[in-house]
Amino acid sequence: MRKRNFILITGLAVTAALSLGYFSYRPEAEERPQRPAITPERQPITREDAVVEYIYIYDGDGIKEVTLAPIPPYLTELTQSEVTDRAAGFELAFFSPEKLTLKKTLSGNSRQHYYLGERDGYLAVYYKKGGGLKEMTNTPISSLSEDEKSMLMTTEIVGKDKLARVLEDMES
Repeated sequence: MRKRNFILITGLAVTAALSLGYFSYRPEAEERPQRPAITPERQPITREDAVVEYIYIYDGDGIKEVTLAPIPPYLTELTQSEVTDRAAGFELAFFSPEKLTLKKTLSGNSRQHYYLGERDGYLAVYYKKGGGLKEMTNTPISSLSEDEKSMLMTTEIVGKDKLARVLEDMES
Protein backbone atom coordinates (compact mmCIF):
# COMPACT_ATOMS: atom_id res chain seq x y z
CA MET A 1 0.00 0.00 0.00
CA ARG A 2 2.89 2.24 0.76
CA LYS A 3 4.33 1.61 -2.65
CA ARG A 4 1.02 2.47 -4.25
CA ASN A 5 0.77 5.78 -2.36
CA PHE A 6 4.34 6.60 -3.29
CA ILE A 7 3.63 6.05 -7.01
CA LEU A 8 0.44 8.09 -6.82
CA ILE A 9 2.09 11.01 -5.01
CA THR A 10 5.09 10.90 -7.33
CA GLY A 11 2.81 10.90 -10.41
CA LEU A 12 0.85 13.89 -9.07
CA ALA A 13 4.05 15.78 -8.28
CA VAL A 14 5.50 15.15 -11.76
CA THR A 15 2.23 16.20 -13.40
CA ALA A 16 2.05 19.37 -11.31
CA ALA A 17 5.68 20.24 -12.10
CA LEU A 18 5.22 19.71 -15.84
CA SER A 19 2.03 21.78 -15.87
CA LEU A 20 3.64 24.60 -13.91
CA GLY A 21 6.64 24.58 -16.23
CA TYR A 22 4.51 24.58 -19.37
CA PHE A 23 2.30 27.50 -18.31
CA SER A 24 5.27 29.50 -17.00
CA TYR A 25 7.59 29.19 -19.98
CA ARG A 26 5.43 28.73 -23.08
CA PRO A 27 6.20 31.23 -25.91
CA GLU A 28 2.60 32.37 -26.23
CA ALA A 29 2.58 33.53 -22.63
CA GLU A 30 5.51 35.85 -23.26
CA GLU A 31 4.51 37.21 -26.69
CA ARG A 32 0.86 37.53 -27.40
CA PRO A 33 0.29 38.45 -31.03
CA GLN A 34 -1.52 41.74 -31.40
CA ARG A 35 -4.55 41.58 -33.66
CA PRO A 36 -5.26 44.67 -35.66
CA ALA A 37 -8.34 46.45 -34.46
CA ILE A 38 -11.22 45.73 -36.78
CA THR A 39 -13.32 48.84 -37.20
CA PRO A 40 -15.93 49.15 -39.88
CA GLU A 41 -14.98 51.52 -42.66
CA ARG A 42 -16.96 54.73 -42.51
CA GLN A 43 -19.29 55.00 -45.47
CA PRO A 44 -19.43 58.24 -47.45
CA ILE A 45 -22.38 60.50 -46.66
CA THR A 46 -24.00 63.05 -48.99
CA ARG A 47 -23.29 66.68 -48.17
CA GLU A 48 -25.68 69.63 -48.04
CA ASP A 49 -23.80 71.40 -50.86
CA ALA A 50 -23.92 68.39 -53.20
CA VAL A 51 -25.56 68.44 -56.62
CA VAL A 52 -27.84 65.90 -58.24
CA GLU A 53 -27.60 65.06 -61.92
CA TYR A 54 -30.98 63.78 -63.11
CA ILE A 55 -30.90 61.76 -66.34
CA TYR A 56 -34.23 61.04 -68.04
CA ILE A 57 -34.21 58.64 -70.97
CA TYR A 58 -37.35 58.45 -73.12
CA ASP A 59 -37.84 55.02 -74.65
CA GLY A 60 -40.14 56.33 -77.41
CA ASP A 61 -37.58 58.51 -79.18
CA GLY A 62 -34.33 57.67 -77.36
CA ILE A 63 -33.81 61.25 -76.21
CA LYS A 64 -31.71 61.70 -73.05
CA GLU A 65 -32.32 64.83 -70.98
CA VAL A 66 -29.83 65.82 -68.28
CA THR A 67 -30.58 68.31 -65.52
CA LEU A 68 -28.36 69.49 -62.64
CA ALA A 69 -29.99 70.64 -59.41
CA PRO A 70 -29.01 71.22 -55.77
CA ILE A 71 -29.48 68.16 -53.60
CA PRO A 72 -32.94 68.07 -51.99
CA PRO A 73 -32.96 68.10 -48.16
CA TYR A 74 -34.40 64.58 -47.96
CA LEU A 75 -31.25 63.19 -49.65
CA THR A 76 -28.62 64.97 -47.49
CA GLU A 77 -26.45 63.23 -44.90
CA LEU A 78 -27.27 59.76 -46.22
CA THR A 79 -25.15 56.75 -47.17
CA GLN A 80 -25.32 55.16 -50.61
CA SER A 81 -27.81 52.49 -49.54
CA GLU A 82 -30.01 55.09 -47.83
CA VAL A 83 -30.05 57.24 -50.99
CA THR A 84 -31.05 54.18 -53.03
CA ASP A 85 -33.97 53.56 -50.66
CA ARG A 86 -35.14 57.19 -50.65
CA ALA A 87 -34.80 57.86 -54.39
CA ALA A 88 -37.62 55.51 -55.34
CA GLY A 89 -38.19 55.17 -59.07
CA PHE A 90 -34.61 56.21 -59.91
CA GLU A 91 -31.50 54.12 -60.47
CA LEU A 92 -28.49 55.42 -58.57
CA ALA A 93 -25.84 55.55 -61.33
CA PHE A 94 -23.13 57.45 -59.40
CA PHE A 95 -22.60 58.28 -55.72
CA SER A 96 -20.15 60.57 -53.96
CA PRO A 97 -20.57 63.03 -51.10
CA GLU A 98 -20.43 65.90 -53.64
CA LYS A 99 -22.57 64.51 -56.48
CA LEU A 100 -25.32 61.99 -57.17
CA THR A 101 -26.43 60.76 -60.59
CA LEU A 102 -29.99 59.46 -60.73
CA LYS A 103 -31.32 57.81 -63.90
CA LYS A 104 -34.90 57.14 -64.90
CA THR A 105 -36.34 55.65 -68.08
CA LEU A 106 -39.70 57.09 -69.08
CA SER A 107 -42.12 55.59 -71.55
CA GLY A 108 -43.22 57.65 -74.52
CA ASN A 109 -41.60 60.54 -76.34
CA SER A 110 -39.82 63.55 -74.92
CA ARG A 111 -40.94 67.12 -75.50
CA GLN A 112 -37.97 67.55 -77.83
CA HIS A 113 -40.08 67.36 -80.98
CA TYR A 114 -40.21 70.71 -82.79
CA TYR A 115 -41.49 72.45 -85.88
CA LEU A 116 -40.18 75.64 -87.41
CA GLY A 117 -42.69 78.35 -88.16
CA GLU A 118 -43.17 82.07 -88.56
CA ARG A 119 -44.23 84.67 -86.02
CA ASP A 120 -44.30 88.39 -86.64
CA GLY A 121 -42.07 87.96 -89.72
CA TYR A 122 -39.36 86.03 -87.88
CA LEU A 123 -38.36 82.38 -87.64
CA ALA A 124 -39.90 80.74 -84.57
CA VAL A 125 -39.61 77.30 -82.97
CA TYR A 126 -42.79 75.50 -81.85
CA TYR A 127 -43.30 72.36 -79.80
CA LYS A 128 -44.96 69.55 -81.75
CA LYS A 129 -46.99 68.49 -78.73
CA GLY A 130 -49.42 71.27 -77.87
CA GLY A 131 -48.06 73.62 -80.54
CA GLY A 132 -46.75 76.13 -78.00
CA LEU A 133 -43.98 78.57 -78.82
CA LYS A 134 -40.57 77.38 -77.65
CA GLU A 135 -38.47 80.31 -78.79
CA MET A 136 -38.24 83.22 -81.18
CA THR A 137 -35.15 83.78 -83.29
CA ASN A 138 -33.71 86.98 -84.74
CA THR A 139 -33.83 85.51 -88.26
CA PRO A 140 -36.31 87.23 -90.59
CA ILE A 141 -38.34 84.89 -92.78
CA SER A 142 -37.44 87.06 -95.79
CA SER A 143 -33.76 86.05 -95.40
CA LEU A 144 -34.51 82.32 -95.80
CA SER A 145 -34.04 80.43 -99.05
CA GLU A 146 -37.03 78.75 -100.75
CA ASP A 147 -35.82 75.34 -99.51
CA GLU A 148 -35.62 76.65 -95.93
CA LYS A 149 -39.07 78.23 -96.23
CA SER A 150 -40.47 74.87 -97.37
CA MET A 151 -39.36 73.37 -94.02
CA LEU A 152 -41.67 75.70 -92.10
CA MET A 153 -44.46 73.74 -90.38
CA THR A 154 -43.73 70.63 -92.46
CA THR A 155 -40.56 69.09 -91.08
CA GLU A 156 -40.40 67.66 -87.59
CA ILE A 157 -37.08 68.15 -85.81
CA VAL A 158 -36.29 65.69 -83.00
CA GLY A 159 -33.79 66.63 -80.30
CA LYS A 160 -32.22 69.85 -79.04
CA ASP A 161 -28.91 69.11 -80.76
CA LYS A 162 -30.51 68.67 -84.17
CA LEU A 163 -32.62 71.80 -83.62
CA ALA A 164 -29.50 73.80 -82.79
CA ARG A 165 -27.78 72.58 -85.99
CA VAL A 166 -30.81 73.41 -88.17
CA LEU A 167 -31.13 76.91 -86.67
CA GLU A 168 -27.41 77.52 -87.07
CA ASP A 169 -27.62 76.53 -90.73
CA MET A 170 -30.61 78.81 -91.33
CA GLU A 171 -29.12 81.78 -89.52
CA SER A 172 -25.85 81.69 -91.47
